[in-house]
Amino acid sequence: MTRFRLAIGLHNHQPVGNFDHVFEEAHQQAYKPFLELLAQYPKVSLSLHQSGILWDWQEKHHPEYLEQVKRLVADGRIELMTGGFYEPILTSIPQRDLRGQIEKLTGFLRNRFSADISGLWLTERVWEPHLPKVLAESGVGYLPVDDTHFLFAGMERSQLTGPFVTEFEGETVTLLPIQKKLRYLIPFGKVEEVISELKRQAEISLSGVAVYADDGEKFGVWPNTHKHCYDDRWLAEFFEALERNADWLEVVPLKVAADMTPVGRVYLPSASYEEMGHWALPTPGFLKYEAFEHWLKTMQKAEEHERFVRAGHWRGFLTKYEESNLMHKKMLAVSERLATFDKAHPEMNAQLEPVRDRLYAAQCNCAYWHGVFGGLYLPHLRQAIYAALLEAESKLRELAHTRVVTIAAKDHDADRRDEILVESAAFSAVFKPDRGGMLVDLGLLRHAFDLTDTLARRKEGYHRKLAVAQSETPHDGTASIHDLVIAKEPGLEKILVEDQYLKRCFIDHFLAEKTSVELFQSAQVEELGDFATGAYAAEFDADSGRVTLTRDGKVGSHGRQHAVRLTKNFYFLEEADRLEITYELRTTDGSTVSTHFAIENSFSFQAGHAHDRYLLIDSQRPSESFLDSVGSHQQVSSVGMVDDWRGLAVVLQSQRAGEIWHHPIHTVSLSEAGFEKVYQGTTILNCFHISISPEPMQMKFTLHAGSKESVLREIASSALAGNF
Repeated sequence: MTRFRLAIGLHNHQPVGNFDHVFEEAHQQAYKPFLELLAQYPKVSLSLHQSGILWDWQEKHHPEYLEQVKRLVADGRIELMTGGFYEPILTSIPQRDLRGQIEKLTGFLRNRFSADISGLWLTERVWEPHLPKVLAESGVGYLPVDDTHFLFAGMERSQLTGPFVTEFEGETVTLLPIQKKLRYLIPFGKVEEVISELKRQAEISLSGVAVYADDGEKFGVWPNTHKHCYDDRWLAEFFEALERNADWLEVVPLKVAADMTPVGRVYLPSASYEEMGHWALPTPGFLKYEAFEHWLKTMQKAEEHERFVRAGHWRGFLTKYEESNLMHKKMLAVSERLATFDKAHPEMNAQLEPVRDRLYAAQCNCAYWHGVFGGLYLPHLRQAIYAALLEAESKLRELAHTRVVTIAAKDHDADRRDEILVESAAFSAVFKPDRGGMLVDLGLLRHAFDLTDTLARRKEGYHRKLAVAQSETPHDGTASIHDLVIAKEPGLEKILVEDQYLKRCFIDHFLAEKTSVELFQSAQVEELGDFATGAYAAEFDADSGRVTLTRDGKVGSHGRQHAVRLTKNFYFLEEADRLEITYELRTTDGSTVSTHFAIENSFSFQAGHAHDRYLLIDSQRPSESFLDSVGSHQQVSSVGMVDDWRGLAVVLQSQRAGEIWHHPIHTVSLSEAGFEKVYQGTTILNCFHISISPEPMQMKFTLHAGSKESVLREIASSALAGNF
């Protein structure tokens, strides 16, 4: 007897760098109870995909879970799916790494479960037309993608009754259209609604299949879903309903659907799920697209027109967020470096496996983009990416027996302008001459920690909802829950600030006298010079470990523009955990100008209000020492940040005493619990009242960064020697 089919796929994942307690909670609230409940319903079979990160964690902490999966696989109840081991966006990484990531997860599944693997879970369902060939070459036979992808290709929903074939250069894979309607009904609609929808589809095409594939976290991790799915028995009632209707409905893994006779051939455009395209738009476009969507919904037969409207695509995040692009391009650089070394030293392939694993871990997608929730805005996820990259860099340097400082000019961030890349035993650094000559990246190779992993404050499309919700009150004093915006603390709209440049290091400011730390924090700064974001000329000398950045710019004073040359030199010493820095300023038009000069540096130790992370002012911990504190200090020679938890410190010593300002970088983002303030780093300014004349004026600094013990010891010894 012919039966209509429901093909089910489940995707479970936790990001690299997520907290152990989050893994545990997700396991206890969703992954474990789902599997235990599934085992009780023998007529329900499905496909399961888990990222390699999660499999590794469960194998270590809950091996019994893997044993249960093994039994269900052996009984034909679960089909396992592959994917990128560390859950990368497949189109965002080199194809050699794409193949390696899939091979790594496929090998894990075959080794642990003796399973046949042909299906792939496409991370965030980010599709690009070239994928069929590389997937087919990686042993992938099929993958589920959103029905939205098919609608963007001009197809009708009524056509999406089975699998489709697509190809690139003659290499084919099978595509399964995931039904958006089912994703919204399961598990949030009534069970009867789901069965009714499946029955409706069966009456139209009894030999067809409905594909449901979605995140497993919906079954216990999302707000209130554990109670809904298990305590209130939604999931049990759903499985029971599926078994009661077994006379006309067969519940199968995705592979069964993929093996059905194809409906036809299809070529899909670049796409992801609908919301992803919206999030990837620049903020002005985000708001305009949102307004257009609202207008479109007022039209008759809006659903018919919506499929011809689409927003951006995933790669847009690399434009929207410069911090994401810098992280992404560092990942590409490490990948290329590994591939080059591997080709030159094939005999060392086994020794390169740990390096390759760290590279793959750094390709985990979650920290590279930002939607409505977390992602790029979560410092611990970004830092995990940087840590993996720095571990890979350090190991490659060790394998190559590199013992010198290396410096190169290269277009690191793909903007057709060269950056200066420096590597020593202690540091991995990137200077951006065309953007204020700033130090945009400083990683500690010995400690696998990136000091400059901050995030600039910017306007987001969803900030409008926060402002409207907190400035308007319905006339009758009531509001629907759908109209309310939940904020985890009051006054968040007051800290919405838009930075005009990356919050990184050695950014040069000439400030109006009225400027205060509070004004600087709120980005209400009157710049009297054009140095903060201006272009610097760059040169370097690898033998001495020197990088020199020079700008001929203008500084305003009392209605006059003075021609000022600023030169800053950075000296990297091969084994030292410090940078020696010299500044030289002079006028080039014969004038003299008195001005307020400030050097801005931003660092992050992730926790803004923790007792084990604090400021040091002249080697002393001030009364207000939290990293999220705001303050100013007079006649200071050294300022630093300490992380007792990691045992790290960064201290900038100045030969000339000056005023120190410090303030936190706070962003406002959206999470499952509502709007929240997130600490992204601390900005420190060394401020000086100086007079610049044709006679060169020099300022000397030392940046110490590394283990707390060695940094504080070096500061103490340099002070005793009278160097500062």
